[in-house]
Amino acid sequence: MYEAGRYRIISADAHVLEPPDIWENHLPAQYQDEAPKLVKDADGGDAWLIPGSGTPDPIGLTATPGMPWDQFRWTGVTYDEARPGCYRGADRLKDMDLDGVDAEVIFPPQRTIGHWLGHDDEDASLAGIQAYNDFLLDEFCAPDPTRLIGMAQMPALGIDSAVDGLRKAKARGFKGVVISNWPSGGEMISEDDDPFWAAAADEGIPVTIHINLIPRATRQATREGLARVYAQGGPGAEKKEMAGAKAAAGLAGVFSMVPSVIGQLIFTGTFEKFPDLHVSMIEVSVGWIPHFLEQMDDRYWRNRSWTEVPISEPPSHYWYRNMSATFIWDPAGVRQRHQVGVDNMMWSTDYPHHGNDWPYSRRVINETLAECTADERRKILADNAVRVWHLDA
Repeated sequence: MYEAGRYRIISADAHVLEPPDIWENHLPAQYQDEAPKLVKDADGGDAWLIPGSGTPDPIGLTATPGMPWDQFRWTGVTYDEARPGCYRGADRLKDMDLDGVDAEVIFPPQRTIGHWLGHDDEDASLAGIQAYNDFLLDEFCAPDPTRLIGMAQMPALGIDSAVDGLRKAKARGFKGVVISNWPSGGEMISEDDDPFWAAAADEGIPVTIHINLIPRATRQATREGLARVYAQGGPGAEKKEMAGAKAAAGLAGVFSMVPSVIGQLIFTGTFEKFPDLHVSMIEVSVGWIPHFLEQMDDRYWRNRSWTEVPISEPPSHYWYRNMSATFIWDPAGVRQRHQVGVDNMMWSTDYPHHGNDWPYSRRVINETLAECTADERRKILADNAVRVWHLDA
């Protein structure tokens, strides 16, 4: 067990690959027909089939630790080939030891969680999210909760459900929560979200956003749209090389979805009303942040009078005081660390997704942070995560 103050390297963003029996073990019997089913993909690999989708979602790129880059593939990867650390907590600890990582902050498997978040049956949606949270806390993180630090997934069923979920998560011992849509369910932030921010500040629990927020209605429409695509032959109907190229292009620009979320939080006065609230943006990189802060401050100074923006400080003030972000490999961001805020950035592995460098994280750290001082390294690699998620409590 790790004692407070003993953390040297913390991955502020890692994930779980759903174990094959997750829904069987944790989802109530009446919802089993709604659960994703493990099937074979077109190349004999394992994949999760979402009810009604028609085409399975392969595990390939979510199970890459130990694979050379030229062996990464979307289909054809099985659970037998994946390292057990992808989906079992005790084995994750062994892989962390090999990688020199003292602790990981654990985020959900996004595709099956997206299924539950967008489910049109609210009871089933809540049951699926609860099943994942139960698995995460009671099974995956149980071997050592001081090293495996799970983030509770919040439901997408409106403000009352979100507030209730947050308070229950804190009572159960979760160190943080993940929201995947604005808490009240709107397409943009509104005052209806305030009870959730107030509860987070009151409970002293940080809120995390993994890349982006997607309204529940959009998730439902996406599910329907995918069903139509699958009915016409599925994504495989397009040449694989073209589909892969488009996917890689999207991954390279993933941060482009983030500024609107940060801007809405800051410009609407959320942190003015709730100064103790902390929101962390996960897996968004940081090299773009200095430019964005400059642009926000410029727009504030030019437009603060006619827009009656309800903040008393320039937007960058709230970034530095109330927000943070994680990166995996971001030399440009590290070079600009003083503009990003050395206190506002946290390193991560993304294990077991294809952004990870396991088991060579220490080499990547030494290369990327070569120009940092010892104090800066401590903050970026561990101390900021300890502070944000109260790991010394």
